[in-house]
Amino acid sequence: MGANSHDLIELIRSRRSIRWFKQENIPEEDLTRILEAGIRAPTASGGEQWMFAVIKDESKRKVFHDFIRRGQMIYLSRMLKNPLKEEELRKWETMFDKGIYLAPIYIIGMLNFNRRTLTDEYLLYEYLWGVESVSLALENMMLSAWSLGYGTVWLAVPKLLEEELKSALNLPPNTSYVGALALGRPNEQPQLRPRQPLESSVIFF
Repeated sequence: MGANSHDLIELIRSRRSIRWFKQENIPEEDLTRILEAGIRAPTASGGEQWMFAVIKDESKRKVFHDFIRRGQMIYLSRMLKNPLKEEELRKWETMFDKGIYLAPIYIIGMLNFNRRTLTDEYLLYEYLWGVESVSLALENMMLSAWSLGYGTVWLAVPKLLEEELKSALNLPPNTSYVGALALGRPNEQPQLRPRQPLESSVIFF
Protein backbone atom coordinates (compact mmCIF):
# COMPACT_ATOMS: atom_id res chain seq x y z
CA MET A 1 0.00 0.00 0.00
CA GLY A 2 1.38 3.38 -1.05
CA ALA A 3 4.12 1.89 -3.22
CA ASN A 4 2.68 3.45 -6.37
CA SER A 5 1.45 6.67 -4.78
CA HIS A 6 3.64 8.81 -7.04
CA ASP A 7 2.22 7.11 -10.15
CA LEU A 8 -1.32 7.64 -8.88
CA ILE A 9 -0.77 11.34 -8.25
CA GLU A 10 0.74 11.78 -11.70
CA LEU A 11 -2.20 9.89 -13.21
CA ILE A 12 -4.63 12.27 -11.52
CA ARG A 13 -2.60 15.32 -12.54
CA SER A 14 -2.35 14.22 -16.18
CA ARG A 15 -6.00 13.27 -16.72
CA ARG A 16 -7.96 15.48 -19.06
CA SER A 17 -11.39 15.38 -20.66
CA ILE A 18 -11.56 13.84 -24.13
CA ARG A 19 -14.33 14.87 -26.51
CA TRP A 20 -13.16 13.25 -29.75
CA PHE A 21 -12.81 9.47 -29.83
CA LYS A 22 -11.54 6.79 -32.16
CA GLN A 23 -14.40 4.50 -33.11
CA GLU A 24 -12.60 1.37 -31.93
CA ASN A 25 -14.03 -1.46 -29.87
CA ILE A 26 -12.94 -1.72 -26.25
CA PRO A 27 -11.94 -5.24 -25.12
CA GLU A 28 -14.31 -6.74 -22.59
CA GLU A 29 -11.52 -7.30 -20.08
CA ASP A 30 -10.66 -3.57 -20.12
CA LEU A 31 -14.30 -2.58 -19.76
CA THR A 32 -14.71 -4.98 -16.85
CA ARG A 33 -11.65 -3.55 -15.09
CA ILE A 34 -13.02 -0.04 -15.48
CA LEU A 35 -16.46 -0.99 -14.15
CA GLU A 36 -14.97 -2.94 -11.25
CA ALA A 37 -12.93 0.11 -10.28
CA GLY A 38 -16.20 2.02 -10.12
CA ILE A 39 -17.86 -0.23 -7.59
CA ARG A 40 -14.82 -0.01 -5.30
CA ALA A 41 -15.71 3.62 -4.62
CA PRO A 42 -16.86 4.76 -1.19
CA THR A 43 -20.62 4.41 -0.82
CA ALA A 44 -22.87 6.26 1.63
CA SER A 45 -24.41 4.05 4.34
CA GLY A 46 -22.79 1.07 2.59
CA GLY A 47 -25.82 1.17 0.31
CA GLU A 48 -24.16 0.82 -3.10
CA GLN A 49 -27.09 2.79 -4.48
CA TRP A 50 -25.68 2.88 -7.96
CA MET A 51 -26.63 1.34 -11.26
CA PHE A 52 -24.69 1.65 -14.49
CA ALA A 53 -26.11 1.34 -17.98
CA VAL A 54 -23.39 0.47 -20.50
CA ILE A 55 -24.33 1.46 -24.03
CA LYS A 56 -22.45 -0.40 -26.77
CA ASP A 57 -25.18 -0.96 -29.36
CA GLU A 58 -24.66 1.38 -32.32
CA SER A 59 -28.28 2.49 -32.64
CA LYS A 60 -28.58 3.21 -28.91
CA ARG A 61 -25.27 5.08 -28.97
CA LYS A 62 -26.67 7.33 -31.67
CA VAL A 63 -29.81 7.90 -29.61
CA PHE A 64 -27.77 8.86 -26.57
CA HIS A 65 -25.46 11.05 -28.65
CA ASP A 66 -28.52 12.97 -29.83
CA PHE A 67 -29.54 13.57 -26.20
CA ILE A 68 -26.04 14.91 -25.54
CA ARG A 69 -26.41 17.27 -28.50
CA ARG A 70 -29.84 18.49 -27.45
CA GLY A 71 -28.84 18.93 -23.83
CA GLN A 72 -25.65 20.75 -24.80
CA MET A 73 -27.56 23.18 -26.98
CA ILE A 74 -29.97 23.95 -24.12
CA TYR A 75 -26.98 24.53 -21.84
CA LEU A 76 -25.16 26.79 -24.30
CA SER A 77 -28.15 28.82 -25.47
CA ARG A 78 -30.29 29.17 -22.31
CA MET A 79 -28.50 28.19 -19.12
CA LEU A 80 -25.26 30.15 -19.27
CA LYS A 81 -25.21 33.65 -17.83
CA ASN A 82 -23.59 34.65 -21.11
CA PRO A 83 -25.27 32.39 -23.67
CA LEU A 84 -23.53 31.75 -26.96
CA LYS A 85 -24.47 33.75 -30.00
CA GLU A 86 -26.15 32.14 -32.99
CA GLU A 87 -22.90 31.86 -34.95
CA GLU A 88 -21.19 30.04 -32.08
CA LEU A 89 -24.15 27.71 -31.66
CA ARG A 90 -23.93 26.79 -35.35
CA LYS A 91 -20.27 25.88 -34.85
CA TRP A 92 -21.30 23.51 -32.07
CA GLU A 93 -23.94 21.94 -34.30
CA THR A 94 -21.26 21.39 -36.94
CA MET A 95 -18.97 19.74 -34.38
CA PHE A 96 -21.78 17.39 -33.35
CA ASP A 97 -22.32 16.51 -37.01
CA LYS A 98 -18.61 15.67 -37.19
CA GLY A 99 -18.80 13.43 -34.11
CA ILE A 100 -17.80 15.38 -31.04
CA TYR A 101 -18.74 13.34 -27.93
CA LEU A 102 -19.44 10.29 -30.13
CA ALA A 103 -17.81 7.38 -28.29
CA PRO A 104 -17.73 3.60 -28.77
CA ILE A 105 -19.12 3.18 -25.25
CA TYR A 106 -21.19 5.25 -22.86
CA ILE A 107 -21.58 4.48 -19.18
CA ILE A 108 -24.61 6.08 -17.55
CA GLY A 109 -24.40 6.34 -13.77
CA MET A 110 -27.76 6.29 -12.01
CA LEU A 111 -28.91 6.55 -8.43
CA ASN A 112 -30.87 3.38 -7.73
CA PHE A 113 -33.73 4.16 -5.38
CA ASN A 114 -34.80 0.54 -5.39
CA ARG A 115 -32.18 0.24 -2.65
CA ARG A 116 -33.13 2.38 0.33
CA THR A 117 -30.92 3.01 3.35
CA LEU A 118 -32.60 5.85 5.29
CA THR A 119 -36.09 6.62 6.54
CA ASP A 120 -38.37 8.87 4.46
CA GLU A 121 -37.73 11.69 6.93
CA TYR A 122 -34.17 11.89 5.56
CA LEU A 123 -34.99 11.26 1.91
CA LEU A 124 -33.21 14.42 0.75
CA TYR A 125 -30.00 13.35 2.47
CA GLU A 126 -30.30 9.88 1.01
CA TYR A 127 -30.62 11.41 -2.45
CA LEU A 128 -27.66 13.74 -1.98
CA TRP A 129 -25.45 11.06 -0.49
CA GLY A 130 -26.46 8.64 -3.22
CA VAL A 131 -25.49 11.17 -5.89
CA GLU A 132 -22.13 11.53 -4.17
CA SER A 133 -21.62 7.75 -4.21
CA VAL A 134 -22.42 7.48 -7.92
CA SER A 135 -20.14 10.43 -8.68
CA LEU A 136 -17.27 8.83 -6.78
CA ALA A 137 -17.77 5.61 -8.71
CA LEU A 138 -17.71 7.41 -12.05
CA GLU A 139 -14.52 9.24 -11.03
CA ASN A 140 -12.91 5.88 -10.23
CA MET A 141 -13.88 4.74 -13.72
CA MET A 142 -12.42 7.87 -15.29
CA LEU A 143 -9.07 7.35 -13.58
CA SER A 144 -8.90 3.62 -14.28
CA ALA A 145 -9.78 4.28 -17.93
CA TRP A 146 -7.01 6.87 -18.18
CA SER A 147 -4.53 4.40 -16.70
CA LEU A 148 -5.44 1.93 -19.47
CA GLY A 149 -5.02 4.48 -22.25
CA TYR A 150 -8.68 5.43 -22.67
CA GLY A 151 -10.21 8.86 -22.52
CA THR A 152 -13.45 9.93 -20.90
CA VAL A 153 -15.56 13.01 -20.48
CA TRP A 154 -18.32 13.64 -17.95
CA LEU A 155 -21.74 14.12 -19.54
CA ALA A 156 -24.14 16.11 -17.38
CA VAL A 157 -26.48 17.70 -19.92
CA PRO A 158 -28.67 14.64 -20.71
CA LYS A 159 -30.08 15.17 -17.20
CA LEU A 160 -31.99 18.11 -18.70
CA LEU A 161 -34.03 15.61 -20.74
CA GLU A 162 -34.10 12.85 -18.14
CA GLU A 163 -37.64 11.53 -18.44
CA GLU A 164 -37.49 11.44 -22.23
CA LEU A 165 -34.08 9.78 -22.06
CA LYS A 166 -35.25 7.10 -19.64
CA SER A 167 -38.15 6.31 -21.95
CA ALA A 168 -36.02 6.25 -25.11
CA LEU A 169 -33.42 3.90 -23.62
CA ASN A 170 -35.86 1.96 -21.42
CA LEU A 171 -33.79 2.69 -18.32
CA PRO A 172 -34.92 0.98 -15.10
CA PRO A 173 -37.73 2.56 -13.07
CA ASN A 174 -37.05 4.32 -9.79
CA THR A 175 -33.60 5.44 -10.89
CA SER A 176 -32.22 8.94 -11.34
CA TYR A 177 -29.60 10.08 -13.87
CA VAL A 178 -26.49 11.38 -12.11
CA GLY A 179 -23.96 11.58 -14.92
CA ALA A 180 -22.46 9.60 -17.75
CA LEU A 181 -19.07 8.95 -19.28
CA ALA A 182 -18.14 8.81 -22.92
CA LEU A 183 -15.37 6.21 -23.14
CA GLY A 184 -12.90 5.35 -25.88
CA ARG A 185 -9.42 5.76 -27.30
CA PRO A 186 -8.62 9.48 -27.58
CA ASN A 187 -8.64 11.01 -31.04
CA GLU A 188 -7.18 14.27 -29.75
CA GLN A 189 -4.46 15.45 -27.40
CA PRO A 190 -5.88 18.44 -25.55
CA GLN A 191 -3.66 20.50 -23.32
CA LEU A 192 -4.21 20.38 -19.59
CA ARG A 193 -6.49 23.19 -18.55
CA PRO A 194 -5.21 25.44 -15.79
CA ARG A 195 -6.87 25.48 -12.38
CA GLN A 196 -7.29 28.30 -9.92
CA PRO A 197 -4.39 28.48 -7.44
CA LEU A 198 -4.88 26.49 -4.26
CA GLU A 199 -5.09 29.59 -2.10
CA SER A 200 -8.28 30.63 -3.92
CA SER A 201 -10.03 27.35 -3.09
CA VAL A 202 -8.55 26.14 0.21
CA ILE A 203 -8.81 27.57 3.68
CA PHE A 204 -6.90 26.36 6.73
CA PHE A 205 -7.99 26.53 10.35
